Amino acid sequence: MKISEEHRLPSFWQLQVGGWAVYFCVVLLSYLPSKELRGDMLYRLVFCGVCFLASFPLHIVCRRLWRRQTPWVSVLRVIALTCYLLGLICGTILLWIEAKYLMPQWEKFQWPYIFANALSPTFMLALWSALYFGIKHYGAQSEERARLLRLESLVHQAELKALQYQIHPHFLFNTLNSISTLVYERDTATANRMIARLADFFRATLDNEGSYESPLRDELDITRLYLEIEKTRLGERLTVIEETDSALLESGVPRLLLQPLVENAVRHGIAKRREGGELFIAAFRENENLVIQVRNQLVPLNGKPCTYGIGLTNIRTRLQQLYGDAHQFSIDFSAEDVCKVMIRIPFHTYVAPMETVGAKNIENGAP
Repeated sequence: MKISEEHRLPSFWQLQVGGWAVYFCVVLLSYLPSKELRGDMLYRLVFCGVCFLASFPLHIVCRRLWRRQTPWVSVLRVIALTCYLLGLICGTILLWIEAKYLMPQWEKFQWPYIFANALSPTFMLALWSALYFGIKHYGAQSEERARLLRLESLVHQAELKALQYQIHPHFLFNTLNSISTLVYERDTATANRMIARLADFFRATLDNEGSYESPLRDELDITRLYLEIEKTRLGERLTVIEETDSALLESGVPRLLLQPLVENAVRHGIAKRREGGELFIAAFRENENLVIQVRNQLVPLNGKPCTYGIGLTNIRTRLQQLYGDAHQFSIDFSAEDVCKVMIRIPFHTYVAPMETVGAKNIENGAP
């Protein structure tokens, strides 16, 4: 996987030219105030130019060592030898230029001097090599971090997709069970209405645009379709009270968030009561959060522990995947015959996937 553009390091040529240009300017500025040291300034500038040229064959060696993933002990040995050999060449060139052009009246070219004159270029090239390997190591670490983040993102997407698909067979099994009961009781008219509502429900829930969120408006519509199915079965035993701020209808919520909550409230709460009960659904804004509440009547637990089924466990996991620690999910059984579920997530307006792609194309100047 390639590292993303916003995290990509500058190219070799940018670093090479930019780094040596900065060093050249620093040398030039450090000698300008003193007229007596102009000869030294020329020598240092020539030194900079010679080392700049020597860094290109050194780059070939370093790049080959890096690509072969040579052990660091061997790298140090090869780089030390290469830097010294190039330093000898640079020292010879510098000694010749100094004796020929810069200070001919003071200096004469002598071969024994090249070994001492090679120390400064060798040190400079060794420093260049250290920077090269340091930058390459940092780039490799950044690319590895980007790869791991991408892999983690793909894992989260796979988990979310699996969790989202888990809702459909769970709901389908429960609904088909109810239809089977109606057919067994020869209530074909009610069974036909439930099949029609079931078709509408799955047409809505399977209309996936590639997003793990949807507007609150769509979630409420899907929930109402489900409640129509249940009202067909329970009749007046099921009373639904809905209080939702109309200004929040376009806010983003996880896909199929409300339906499992409502299904859990109806099947494990209201449907088990002989007289039925009320289902209360509310959505409101609290500071920078969207709060969703579902409250239903149920048969008193009488000290029995509450178990979390597929629906509630699915919701809890998806909320953690999508919002991390920025969400809250609580279930309150403190009242004798009432269950209260509260979800708090960061408030944000839903943006469809196609709208996101379109906005990026506009920013990039795409037609």
